[in-house]
Amino acid sequence: MAASEETTPFEYLLSVDRKCIAHQGGLVQQESDVSFSHGLAFQLGTHRYIIPITDVSEVLTVKDLTSIPRSPSWLVGISNVRGNLITLLDIHEFVFGTPMKEKYDSKRMLLIKQEDHFYGLIIDSIIGMKSFNEEQATDEVPECFDYEHIDHISAFYTSGEEWFAALSIQSLLLDERFTQLRNYS
Repeated sequence: MAASEETTPFEYLLSVDRKCIAHQGGLVQQESDVSFSHGLAFQLGTHRYIIPITDVSEVLTVKDLTSIPRSPSWLVGISNVRGNLITLLDIHEFVFGTPMKEKYDSKRMLLIKQEDHFYGLIIDSIIGMKSFNEEQATDEVPECFDYEHIDHISAFYTSGEEWFAALSIQSLLLDERFTQLRNYS
């Protein structure tokens, strides 16, 4: 098309767009394997969880823990990581009501940043990156999870014989106990 036939740059771009659409008919469409959930899988007791990788700033070992007197039992303490004060939480005790059996220094923590505050969710171990598609999602609650402990679970996924629970960090941080913790500090 000649420039004189076009009145504005926008109309010229529209004509280029129409030409591209007209010539794409013979192209092979590639099916994409769109993941329904993709994230970091970890172990907490006998349960396996997945958390969106975008919710995790870092995975660290638990070091230099300072306990806080008269705090909730699931609030393990605080730690300084590169100048940032991290609030460490025993996520097992928070979710299931019982503390972890082993010492914290053998555990990992998922570093979560919420607004201007950092939380270290203490977990047993990292499984690795996992992706689940829509067909692996299930409405069925596995026998290993009882309804009392699924408040912060957004979905369940199966991978062979293994079950993974998608942990919702947003739900966790909106829990009344976290609200009280923010008021405590």
